[in-house]
Amino acid sequence: MKQWAYIILLSLITVICVCFIALNVRSVRRVSSAAIELEKYSKTIAELEGQMKKAGSERDLANQKVSRLEAEVSSLLGHRKADQKVIENLREMIQQNKPAEVKQDAKEQVVVEQKPQQNVEEAKEEVVKYDTESVMKMLSAGGSLKDAINRIITPEGIGSTLQQHSENPAHWVAAASLAQAPEAALEYLEQAAELYPGSSMALTSLVEAHITQDRIDESTMAYIDQMKKIDPTNALADCYAAYCQFKNGDNENAFQSLSQASRKDRFADDSIDLLMSRNDFFLNEGCSGSVALGLSAFDLPLSHMGMLREIGEYSMRQADTFYLAGQYEDALQIVTEVSKLGGTLSSSGRFVVSDRVGMALQISALGQQKQIYEALGDVVKVAEIDSQLQAVKERSDTIDIMVQAFGGVMANMTDQDLADYVNGTILNGEFSTLQNIPEIAAALEQARKQQEEEESSETVAP
Repeated sequence: MKQWAYIILLSLITVICVCFIALNVRSVRRVSSAAIELEKYSKTIAELEGQMKKAGSERDLANQKVSRLEAEVSSLLGHRKADQKVIENLREMIQQNKPAEVKQDAKEQVVVEQKPQQNVEEAKEEVVKYDTESVMKMLSAGGSLKDAINRIITPEGIGSTLQQHSENPAHWVAAASLAQAPEAALEYLEQAAELYPGSSMALTSLVEAHITQDRIDESTMAYIDQMKKIDPTNALADCYAAYCQFKNGDNENAFQSLSQASRKDRFADDSIDLLMSRNDFFLNEGCSGSVALGLSAFDLPLSHMGMLREIGEYSMRQADTFYLAGQYEDALQIVTEVSKLGGTLSSSGRFVVSDRVGMALQISALGQQKQIYEALGDVVKVAEIDSQLQAVKERSDTIDIMVQAFGGVMANMTDQDLADYVNGTILNGEFSTLQNIPEIAAALEQARKQQEEEESSETVAP
């Protein structure tokens, strides 16, 4: 019995030990699992903290950008309000037929006393805030020409100049070209068109503003119709009509407008009037005479050139479509009209940009004409087109050489050189003026000799 009791006791002890060991093993496993989970949670928390720090820094950067944008918007709104006030006062002044007095919106409304023109001119000569050296410093500091102009021209200065020249629509257009806010520029042009409905320049600039701001509507077409009535021989109004019709998908009427434009022999060029009006604004801000002329000319808005390029692109795409479909007569009509339009533009402007855009239209159209005549087997016409292309390309190459050489010339221009250049452009056109600059004349002569040598070597080659 004792032996059995001893065996049973040992068995119980063994069972208890086994249970105790099993419990310990489970506890160890639970502790290990908990440790693993804790480590995972720690890593997750660390990652979240890193993401929170990153988000915080990104939020700070975003807040800084928002603050900068708010400051810029506030500045533009300030300029716009000042411009609006000037426009309102000038409009009242003109409608009431009162002597020119304009209120400027600064901290308080200040009445600007009208001075005799002679005294104003004398004051301008006495105070020169911006000469060539100071403007070059602005540009060398990293700013663009537009940045320099925005520093010089102020809403108050625009109003002050308009008070002296409010009867001239060209000065309203000039004010619009110098206003920093697009909304203010549009308001100047709308006022000009309302006050001077017979001014082709005011209407042209207003239509261009509508196109630039992508707001072509019934009023735009009404202004274009008015342009046609005021200046019926000006091809620009028909080109504006064609552009707007192309944009609206009305290709049939667009090509009719293009045809009408090609039958006219001139593009009205108001660039010199605009240049001289802008010159008054720069003088009023304290620019020297040469700086005023230079800034007026080099930043002169000629944005309708882009519109004419697009008309050419629309037209040539349609001509290609007709050509590929074998509709040679339809294609020929379009390219002939584009070529005429380019020739008229090239001969109408005082600045070489008119030449360059006009010749680009001609080269594109003449190239397509040649292709069509080759398809028709008209050898005589092909030779005629080749001759025309050669003449246009030679003039285009000449202008390219002059423009490239002018870059180095302009960097070393004195005040007198700059004044002579602008005056020459006004009197004789930019093409003739550039030709007469010694450095450019030398570059043209060098190019001519090089071409002669190349032609000579080609002639003697076996």
